Amino acid sequence: MSTDKPPFERLGIRALFLVWGAPLGSHRSELIGKQLGVDVRHIYITSRKGRYIALVKYFFQAIMTFVVLLRHRYQLVFVQDPPIFAALPVYFYSLFARTRFVIDSHTDALQAPLWEWTLPLHRFLEGRAITTIVTNDCLREKIESWGRHGFTLPDPPAQFDIGKPVDLLPSTLDVVVVSSAAYDEPIEEILQSARALPDVAFYVTGDYSRSPRHLAITEWAPSNVHFTGYQPDNYYYSLLDAADVIICLSSEDNTFLSGANEALWLGKPLITSDWPLLREYFSKGAIHVDNTADSIRRAVVAMRGRLPVFQAEIRTLQDIRRQNWWEKANSLIQMIQEAM
Repeated sequence: MSTDKPPFERLGIRALFLVWGAPLGSHRSELIGKQLGVDVRHIYITSRKGRYIALVKYFFQAIMTFVVLLRHRYQLVFVQDPPIFAALPVYFYSLFARTRFVIDSHTDALQAPLWEWTLPLHRFLEGRAITTIVTNDCLREKIESWGRHGFTLPDPPAQFDIGKPVDLLPSTLDVVVVSSAAYDEPIEEILQSARALPDVAFYVTGDYSRSPRHLAITEWAPSNVHFTGYQPDNYYYSLLDAADVIICLSSEDNTFLSGANEALWLGKPLITSDWPLLREYFSKGAIHVDNTADSIRRAVVAMRGRLPVFQAEIRTLQDIRRQNWWEKANSLIQMIQEAM
C-alpha cells in the first residue's frame, strides 16, 4: 500500500496498541502499530512472576490503563493477549466511551496449559470485541467454534533498527539460533547438530541463565556454540543481519514464530520446524526439519552448499508475503471502519 500516512492516521482514527508487559521478545505489536499508524504503549510495573504478584500488578496496571484511556480518548484499542486481563479495563471503558477494541491473541494465550483456565474470559471478551486477530487459521477456527469472530493476520512486513556491524568468529558458515530459552525449543538437538559441524559457528540468543536446563546446556555445548544472552534490539538485529542462516524451531504445532518472520524480512535463509503452518507460510528460502539433531545438521549442510539459491528464494518470498499481508490488513481496516 503506497500512502504518505499509515492507514489509521489517514482515516483520522486515534488508535492504541495496549501491551501489558515489557518490550521484550515478540515485537508483533510494534510492527503492526508502525504499519497501521497505531500508538503502542507498554504498561507494566514488574516483570516478576507468581500468582500473588500477578494479582497486585494486574490491579495497578488496570488503573494505569484507565488513566491512559481517559487522558488520550482513543477511539480504537488493540489489546495484546496474553494476558487476557488487559482487555478487561478496555471493555469496561468502552461501556461509557465511544471506543471499540480488537484483541490480538498470541498462540500461547489460546493453547498453552498456563492460560487454559482463562478461556471462559476469552469467550466473554471476544464476544464484545470487533474481532480477535490471530496468526493462523487453526487459531481462528478455534475462536469461531465458540461462536466468536476471528481474523487471521500474520506478523507484518518489517524494517529493523540495525546497529553497527557485529564481528563474528572465523567459520565456514554463521548460524544464528533465535531462542528465548522456552520449553518448546529443541536446544539440545541444536547443540548436537553443532557438535557434528565444528567448522560452523552457532550463535544462540536468549537468557539461559534463568533456564532450569542452564548448566546442562551451557556446560555440554561444543566450543563452536556461543550464547549471546539477551541483547538490545539494535545489537540483536545486527547479529541476525550478520548471519548467513537463521534457525528458529518449536516443538509446538500452530505456532507462528516471530524469529522466522524476522529472518524473512531480513532476507536470511531459514531453517525452521516442519509444521503445516510454517511449511505453508515459509514456502521459499527455507528448509523444514523434524527437530532432530540429524535433520538440523543435514539442513545446515544443505544451506551451506546452495546458499545463493536460498538467498534469492527468500527475497522472492518477501514480495509475496508483503502483498499478502496488506491484502489482509486492508480487509481488517475495512471491517473496523464498518464496526465503528
